[in-house]
Amino acid sequence: MTKRNIGWALVCIGLFMLFKMMRITSFGFYSIGRVNTSAIVLVLLILSAIAVVVKKNKFTIGCLIASLVVFVLALMLGTEIYFSYVSLIDVLLVFVPIVLGAGLIIKCALEKVGHKKD
Repeated sequence: MTKRNIGWALVCIGLFMLFKMMRITSFGFYSIGRVNTSAIVLVLLILSAIAVVVKKNKFTIGCLIASLVVFVLALMLGTEIYFSYVSLIDVLLVFVPIVLGAGLIIKCALEKVGHKKD
């Protein structure tokens, strides 16, 4: 097993433990004041999909991609995420594998770049 694979395994283990600490209380679209953005985002998505079907060019495809990004962003901003109460030891047990794994991945990437210059 290479250092890079060990790094990816550590990052995945750390992220798994981090995600287990999260609590999602509500999932939905983002609201601006009292106005829910779900209808606006869905209408933009439908109109851009229709535009791609009617006339497919770079502009309509760009609008479709932009409306998909806005759709995902509205869902992400509307989600309320809280972390459960944990001790400092638990936090360290979560972040140490992530940092070590990321360090191993970066180290392997920089070694590959260093070998190409020779």
